[in-house]
Amino acid sequence: MYDKVKLWIDRAIVGDNFPTIANYLDSARQETDLQTGEVKTFGSLQGLKVSIFVGGLSVVGSLAKYLYDGSNVYSLDRHTTSTAIEKLEDVLHISIGQAAVTGVEFGTNFLMKYPVGSYLQRLGEMSRFKRLQVTDYSLRYEGSGKKRPKVFAFYDKIADATAKEMDFPDDMKEKHLLRYEMRLTGRLPHQLGVPEVKASTLTEKSFYSMMIERYQNYYFSISKQNKVKTDIMSEIKTVSDAYSVFIARLISQTDQSQIVDFLEELKDAKVFKDKKYYTRLKKKIQEVATISNIKVCDELIRELDNEIKNCGAYV
Repeated sequence: MYDKVKLWIDRAIVGDNFPTIANYLDSARQETDLQTGEVKTFGSLQGLKVSIFVGGLSVVGSLAKYLYDGSNVYSLDRHTTSTAIEKLEDVLHISIGQAAVTGVEFGTNFLMKYPVGSYLQRLGEMSRFKRLQVTDYSLRYEGSGKKRPKVFAFYDKIADATAKEMDFPDDMKEKHLLRYEMRLTGRLPHQLGVPEVKASTLTEKSFYSMMIERYQNYYFSISKQNKVKTDIMSEIKTVSDAYSVFIARLISQTDQSQIVDFLEELKDAKVFKDKKYYTRLKKKIQEVATISNIKVCDELIRELDNEIKNCGAYV
C-alpha cells in the first residue's frame, strides 16, 4: 500500500559510486550555484525525480508507478516494495536500504459499487483535522499550520488519472475506484513513534502492520452520515426524543461543510469569549447527529467500512 516516497541517500552510504550516479538518469541536467559554486544535478528515472547534491541525493516519486511502468492502480505491499527498491538499486548501482525516508504516501484503491462522490458525501468531520471538499470527487483532511505533516485524502482515482492524462488499464476505465491515502511528511520517526524510518524499514512486517493500523484508525475516526430510521416514530416517547429526531434528520440531509462553515462564521464574529464553547457546540452537533438509537448504518458507508477493514488482511 506504499505509493509515493521521499528518500534521502547520504553520500557516505553511496561511497565510491557517487560520481557515476548521474550517468544512469534520464534527461539529466546540471546547475551551478553562482554564489557557492556547488554543482547540482537533476534528472529522472522512469517517473522518479532524482536530485544529486554535494552531500547526497534525493529520490522522490511513486514506487508503484516505477515498478509497474507508470501505473499505481495496484499498490505495493511490503514484498513488492522490496522488489521496487531492489530494482532501483540495480539501476543506480548503489545500496539504498539505509536511505532515510522523509515522506511517504500509504494508500490503495477500492473498487466500489457506486460513483465515488456518493461515498465522499457521507464522510463527515475528523477530530483535529479540517475537512476540505476540493471537488465533487476529491476530499481531504488537513491539520493546522503550514507544514501539514499529516494529510488524509479520498478521491476518484479514475477522474484524477483522466484529468492528469495518466495511463490507465482499459478494463478499469468504467469502474468506480475510490482511493484513500495517508500522506506523512517530516520527522517520520517522531510521528510514528519509532527510532528511525529507513528504506528497509518499509518492508518490515511490524512496521507495515503498524502503518495499516494507523491508516484504518484514522479512517474510523471520521464521523459518518448514516440514515435516520424510517420507523423511528414508534420509538419517540418524549418531546426531547422528537426534537432529537428532527435535528438528526436535518443534519443527515445537510452537507457537512455547512456545519464547518457555520462554526467558522461564529469564530469570525467572535460570538463566544471562551474558545472552548466552539468545541462544545461542535461536539453537541455531533452527538445529536450520531444518536445510535435513531440511526441505521448507511449501505455505502457499510461497504466502505468493510473495504477499509479488509485491506489489512494480508501483511
